[in-house]
Amino acid sequence: MSAIPAVRAPAESSPLIDLARVLWPDALKAWGLAGGVLEGVRSHLPAEPMMSGDRPIWPERADYAAPVVIAGLACARPLARAIRERTGAMQYLPRVLVVEPRAEVALASLARLAASEGEAGVRELLHASGVEWFMGPTALGDLQRWLAQHVDDPRPKSVFDSGAPPEVASGIGTIMADAQTRQQAELRELMQALRRTASDRTKRDAVRNRWRSGEALRLSVYTCRYSTYMRHAAADLVAVLQQLGHEAALLVEPDDHTGMTQLHYLRAVRDFEPDGVVLVNYLRPQIGPVLPPYVPVITWSQDAMSHFFVGAEPPRATPQDFVAGLLYPEQRDRLGIPESRMLPWPIPVSPAKFHRAPVGGGYEHLRCDVAFVTRHSEAPQAYAERQIEQNKAQPQVARSIESLALRMPAALERARRERLWLVHALRESCSDALRDGYGRSATQPMVEGLLQQIALPLVDLYHRQQAVRWAASACERNGWRLHLYGRGWEDHPDLARHARGELEHGEELRAAYQLAGITIHASVRGLLHQRVAEIAMSGGLPIVRRNFEDIDRARWFQLNAMVGGVEPVGHTEDGRPEFAIADHPELMRVASLWGRCGRQLGEGGRVSPTPYEMGILKNCPLGKPRLPHQDPGLALVDVGEVGFETEAELESVMRRSMDERWRSAWSAAIDARMRDRFSMDRFASDMVDLVRRSFA
Repeated sequence: MSAIPAVRAPAESSPLIDLARVLWPDALKAWGLAGGVLEGVRSHLPAEPMMSGDRPIWPERADYAAPVVIAGLACARPLARAIRERTGAMQYLPRVLVVEPRAEVALASLARLAASEGEAGVRELLHASGVEWFMGPTALGDLQRWLAQHVDDPRPKSVFDSGAPPEVASGIGTIMADAQTRQQAELRELMQALRRTASDRTKRDAVRNRWRSGEALRLSVYTCRYSTYMRHAAADLVAVLQQLGHEAALLVEPDDHTGMTQLHYLRAVRDFEPDGVVLVNYLRPQIGPVLPPYVPVITWSQDAMSHFFVGAEPPRATPQDFVAGLLYPEQRDRLGIPESRMLPWPIPVSPAKFHRAPVGGGYEHLRCDVAFVTRHSEAPQAYAERQIEQNKAQPQVARSIESLALRMPAALERARRERLWLVHALRESCSDALRDGYGRSATQPMVEGLLQQIALPLVDLYHRQQAVRWAASACERNGWRLHLYGRGWEDHPDLARHARGELEHGEELRAAYQLAGITIHASVRGLLHQRVAEIAMSGGLPIVRRNFEDIDRARWFQLNAMVGGVEPVGHTEDGRPEFAIADHPELMRVASLWGRCGRQLGEGGRVSPTPYEMGILKNCPLGKPRLPHQDPGLALVDVGEVGFETEAELESVMRRSMDERWRSAWSAAIDARMRDRFSMDRFASDMVDLVRRSFA
């Protein structure tokens, strides 16, 4: 940035001046100053301005807050607050832009802050990431140039005055207004270019012909770095598409302090001219009008996003919109995407990243008897309280969440006692909670929204953390080693001693899977999860916590395939078809699984769909629902053998895993099925074929 003119060092010394001298090397580095010496710190330091401690610097609730400008630095406390109080989604932290033409004043105020709070704290501020320093006589010009260089990024929306002279505050306001004008001009220019492209029949026909001919394609994958799994999986998908001969590019935020705008998307389209775009968890309308209408968009659905289930005006799909990944009926019924443009694929995993080769040296500290890899370390009650606080501006929503949290233990117990699908018990609890919150019956989209966005994450915390406690108790009784990997476990009140920090997605994670006796997976959303595949493909052994619906899905999967295509042996009184278990090997396999899990399939050797399932079959437009249509037992070979429902069952499985032959055999068997069914290679190929078929 700018340079402070060389001046003479003061003859007089004081604690404040000494602190400034200590801080000076860091200031040189942080501000990019080429040289100079400290002079007259006290003479440059005006009286510290009175700053309101109540004035907020950041919005009360903003996952992706815009940058904030700190104008002047006569008082360093607002800067400290701006850096320490900023929050965001995952690792996202908004930028802080510090503008102070009087660099000596800034240095002196930092020295004063160090005198009261300690030198280490100020050093931390000087080296904080995402802080841009504009110091010295050219500070305003440097700010203007920086904003011009980052024209695509979100513009700062607020200025916090920290003792800036009036002319500085005025200059910052003018610069921000000019930056906003420049960004809008860029947006108009790129939108005009997009409109020209959208109306270009030559380009439209060229895209169609490339899909039809089977030649190599230009494919863009848009993802978000502020995620746990998808930012890595998207990069893996790009690598596989390139291996298949396509020209593939990844669009992702460049750092932890940048949010995506329409300009990023428009520029990517203009520069790359994709034949198809993969959007992670989002639909075409939700990134704005940034793509030509003839370019196919594949929504890679990996999470239960709220826009699939709720919203007054759902974004309707176009004939060029597809969905691959985790499928929900709402994507078909509410968003208008036909099943012919859907690809069910729950857990694509990179076989190049997760493989069974022995791990190299340097990972021995990861060896343990039992591992648990999850970032879900927040206590369920703390999660509920946080959601209530975040929704306090909508009292009806907050009351609904509060009621739901109180109902959660009863819903869990009812599902266990009555052998219900947990999701059905939760849906009833959501309906009752919304009635408590709103004072009236809720609509189906409201119920589904509360279920997906609050109830399932909350019950998932109960489910996972109970399994962790069971594992910890078993390890303590038997002298086994438990490793908890993931953010936040080091702060857990009861389990912190087992915390081992976060793992890098790649070789470190693969090594942890391979060097653990077993790695436990627990999720109410089902057993088919990318972590289970990663474990087995890495040479480890996944052990899963199952619910009743996990084994009942195996029954429904088989019956869904049989109804209408296989002659039943009879019918129930209400007309549902009955099938003899002994006549069908797949039903015998399911009956065997049920028996090992302590349950009996059907009655009198026969099994039939439930009335609810018959309603789904009758109302499905295509006659056969693909949603849900997964049998978790197929990929895991036998969830009766490698699964558990109680603490005693878990300890028994943990004990069996001490037999290396048993462990290796089950790991290899699960790996073979996972690699065949859920590799990223097949996912990429099948996804391209899904779109190609629509152009045939």
